[in-house]
Amino acid sequence: MSDRIMISACLAGIRSRYDGISCAHLRLEDLVKQAVLIPVCPELLGGLGIPRARCRFRGGDGRAVVAGKAQIIDASGIDRTAFFVRGAEETLRIVELTSPALILLKEGSPSCGLRRVEIEGRKESGCGVTTALLHNRGIPIISEDDPWP
Repeated sequence: MSDRIMISACLAGIRSRYDGISCAHLRLEDLVKQAVLIPVCPELLGGLGIPRARCRFRGGDGRAVVAGKAQIIDASGIDRTAFFVRGAEETLRIVELTSPALILLKEGSPSCGLRRVEIEGRKESGCGVTTALLHNRGIPIISEDDPWP
């Protein structure tokens, strides 16, 4: 069986971003040739729709959300934390079912960010909620900004 790569749905060319567009990965055609892709959008899995209000962290990044010490608030000021946590948990279930060899996530996303996210209106070091939950699973996680392993 081919290797499996879990990929943020927006990077797979699926219009799943908050603004209803995609941001297909530049090497998407190469990826499809080398592995079975498993597209996921934690925000959709958590129950948010398309389009949806842009969301930002308050009080910390995804690690702080998982620890119950931060929130994710949308542009209207509504707390969307529960949707992000549920989406991360559902993504974890998919990881457990499919055992991907690699996880490729969208940098900067409040769900999928690997190294930077928006906290209280500023781009800062940190990770998304899904990334925080998946981090200790032993599966390599990279963003579209990283070189291929």
